[in-house]
Amino acid sequence: MLLFFLVFFGLQIFVLFCCAAAGNDAASQELSDQEQLQFIAEWKKQHQKKDVC
Repeated sequence: MLLFFLVFFGLQIFVLFCCAAAGNDAASQELSDQEQLQFIAEWKKQHQKKDVC
């Protein structure tokens, strides 16, 4: 019974650790930043007011 609890909680901790670690590396963060900058640039192009003088 004790072995069951140790294995169960050990697997739970492992899954939580993997979920917390996913996507926290520098490469994925840099990719996310680039995608956000591209989105903002496109949004600004589409929503830019035309200056009429």
